[in-house]
Amino acid sequence: MEIYKIPKLHCPFPSLIHPDRDAIQDHTNQWVLDFELITSLELLEKYKAQKFGSMIARSYPYGEYIDLAAWCDLNTLLFLVDDDLDEKDLIKDQAAFSQFESDFFDVLERGRKCSVKKDEPILTALYDFWQRMQFRSSDIWKNKFVQGIRDMFAGGLWQFKHVMKNQPPDFEEYIKMRQYLGAANLATESLEVMGQVYLPEDVYNAPKVYKLTEIARNTVCFANDLFSIGKEIAQGVGNVAEFNLVSVFRHKNNFPIEVAIKEVAAFHDAEIRQFVQIAEEAPVYDNKTNAQLKKYISCLCHFMKGNIEWSTVDTSRYPHIYEN
Repeated sequence: MEIYKIPKLHCPFPSLIHPDRDAIQDHTNQWVLDFELITSLELLEKYKAQKFGSMIARSYPYGEYIDLAAWCDLNTLLFLVDDDLDEKDLIKDQAAFSQFESDFFDVLERGRKCSVKKDEPILTALYDFWQRMQFRSSDIWKNKFVQGIRDMFAGGLWQFKHVMKNQPPDFEEYIKMRQYLGAANLATESLEVMGQVYLPEDVYNAPKVYKLTEIARNTVCFANDLFSIGKEIAQGVGNVAEFNLVSVFRHKNNFPIEVAIKEVAAFHDAEIRQFVQIAEEAPVYDNKTNAQLKKYISCLCHFMKGNIEWSTVDTSRYPHIYEN
């Protein structure tokens, strides 16, 4: 695997870690064993080294342990699913992909009950997560979560169609769809529960607040594209490396990969600077709403900063060299 040098990314936000980081990680380690998501000690050690608990603890430093443990379970499940899709090359099997999507919504929308003895581990684990969230979230949040999963699968279908046509994505459509490929939409939608933020829907949908949300989702994904490019090129499965902003920049401008990496880093940094500017302008409501909005913006900052620090300090998932 080629190990690429990644420029230091601009992200001028505070770095915090939830005090229950180790407990969150220990919980999820046991959870993946209990639901047979991991069946070998070798694979368990691999996922322990990826430290998804640290990602959650850095991204959501203010949440309650019970919620963050559940969210770490879900995120680990989605990472396992993503790896499984890549390793089995299911991104090229539309029937299998469509059935997998239908099974997900059987659990989330159609009340399918799952158990370890009779169902696939992924669905059983999803059912367990969803049952816990019934008591920790509002109906509005649950509907938004289900829509977020729907958008995630729509992103996967978009990728599938491009793979089948052997057609790399162009710049504009990639920027539009990337947040759903990385499930970053779920991360920001989670903040009502994981960040204990309570804002009216019209505030979330206000142009400046929506733009802040979009930038946060995208910059996390763009940073991930930088950190993961070496791994994705080495995998060479399902043209996965084409669905990376570094590759998109290479195709668009005929750049060498080292130049494309620097361009993506500069693009990321420009988005962060735009975020900072908009964040200063967004609180235009009453004092109570502004307080919650500032909390929401702070949560987005931790989400962006936490992802970079997890990727560069904690996890073994993305081999790279990070400039300091």
